[in-house]
Amino acid sequence: MGRFALAFAFVFSVAAIAAGGAGSATSKSAFLVFVEETTSAAGTGVTLHSELEGQFDVAAKTASGDGMYEVMAGATEIEHGTFELTGLVSFQFYGCGEVTTPDGPLELPSDACGGRVIFTFHARSSTGDDHYGLYEVNCQIHDPGGQAPPGTSEGVKANARGTNFNKHVTGDNLFVMLP
Repeated sequence: MGRFALAFAFVFSVAAIAAGGAGSATSKSAFLVFVEETTSAAGTGVTLHSELEGQFDVAAKTASGDGMYEVMAGATEIEHGTFELTGLVSFQFYGCGEVTTPDGPLELPSDACGGRVIFTFHARSSTGDDHYGLYEVNCQIHDPGGQAPPGTSEGVKANARGTNFNKHVTGDNLFVMLP
């Protein structure tokens, strides 16, 4: 939770310096992306634990960043390694400034944003094997008074080596709009 807390502290400090700057938010902006350790599951029961720090630019259609992953079968580690983002496939923008909690809406800094982004990645396992695939990050932050699209949830999905980790188990993601 440390990197996410640091990222959130960064968001609050940037928001204090540039209050109101996200009023011009569009889906053509550049964003930092933070994925605190998250768990995704495949239909076979195998799980993926991953985390990521990076950035993407929607207008330039670029992405960069790196992360770590572990593939688990129950409590047994099958594989672990690192990965890097190699490209931006698509981005669906949900807005900035609010997230809905079980207790109601929670106001966030105006540059804390949400959406669904799909990246291409290259992974290298601890044994030196290379894998390529897609990594989707879904963040439920949205515009004040709005909502994230129905049927979406916070988390990550990944598809590599024929395994589709397509179920969000846990997630704690954040997009920070760059000025």
